[in-house]
Amino acid sequence: MAVQPAPKFTSQQIQEDLRAFERRITRAVEYLEPKSYRWRVLLILSVILVLLSGYNFVTTIKLNVEFSVLSALYEDRYFVLALTFLGLLIATGAHKRANTSAIILARNRQILLEYDLSCNDKGKLIVKPKSE
Repeated sequence: MAVQPAPKFTSQQIQEDLRAFERRITRAVEYLEPKSYRWRVLLILSVILVLLSGYNFVTTIKLNVEFSVLSALYEDRYFVLALTFLGLLIATGAHKRANTSAIILARNRQILLEYDLSCNDKGKLIVKPKSE
């Protein structure tokens, strides 16, 4: 069996291929960005809720000789609920979902470096000068 030579591509074919690749990355980022934003908002609100209820928890603790953390937590259920909700968000991977588009762009940038390319935060390709 003879080895066939690699096909020769014209510069126009290469440009069309790059444009199609750029459109695909841009579409993926545009699709994921609203979902990422919602997860970020949910995480930020959850953290603020934990901070506010934690502050309330700390300022209303009745210090006495028989102080028990469990009894204090039982009395301040808002703090326990907020902390549980934040823990569930983190356990289900909400912190990863909040950065999905950034993760995809970073992985694409790593691969594109081999071809002297990169992309911006919107997914548009950037041609870098050839490295020798």
